[in-house]
Amino acid sequence: MALTLLQTKDLLKRLAMYPKRRWGQNFLVNPTFVERSLKWAQIKADDVVVEIGSGCGTLTGDLVQAKTHVFAIEKDPILFEYIRNTWNRVCIICEDAVQYPVGLHNADDANYKIVANLPYAIASVWLDRILELPQLPTRMVLMLQTEAAGRWFSRENSKQFCPLSIFLQSIYRLENKCTVAKRCFYPQPKVDSMLLSLVKNPQVFIFECTCKQFIRSVFVHRRQQIGHVCKALQSIYANALIAFLQENAIDLSCRAECLPIEVWQRFATRCLQADCL
Repeated sequence: MALTLLQTKDLLKRLAMYPKRRWGQNFLVNPTFVERSLKWAQIKADDVVVEIGSGCGTLTGDLVQAKTHVFAIEKDPILFEYIRNTWNRVCIICEDAVQYPVGLHNADDANYKIVANLPYAIASVWLDRILELPQLPTRMVLMLQTEAAGRWFSRENSKQFCPLSIFLQSIYRLENKCTVAKRCFYPQPKVDSMLLSLVKNPQVFIFECTCKQFIRSVFVHRRQQIGHVCKALQSIYANALIAFLQENAIDLSCRAECLPIEVWQRFATRCLQADCL
């Protein structure tokens, strides 16, 4: 069911549709990675699956064939109409995935999966929205730019380590990954992509919103000593972080990017217990 390069070009020609670079329209034309996505997502009949960016339907068709319940989001009106008219079982909306991160799926319902070929420009912003949902997907299989994938699962003492690394890894573990060469897309992007399989941890740690905002503000000055950053920020959280580091014999001259994820989790727990919110 997955479309080849020739089939994709033929479909776009019939639709009189030209890929838009500003929307990150690079369509997967290698069936191997469609099959791998479904395998890694452990797709089975009656699964609820959210698909971001249906595009030409190369993944959509296989999800329908697998008898899943598909909730799709497609921003391009031409491709939206094509998907809607081709598979009437697909619940699809023509919207921005950042505004509708799981489409019309009820985010209060648990036990759903996400499979997506994410546009590069929105990948991290979209993921941030997902991590704020009341019910998190049990599995996610995501195609994204290699650089972004490196940031998401980087660890402390890395230049790529960032707040999203902390929040994501506190909820999901990386089960599988593989490189997807740029030649596997049409039109070809400038860089290779990465296919990631994410599985929710048995015990998740979710950071409270204001604590997340504080951590982001600290990482804005990631190369500065954390003691100096906190004194400049002058907030309840900043004072709490200084006290926490001192109590745990952590040098205030360290930098935000040097603190392990577990330390940030313990700090967030301390804030909850101390009623910093």
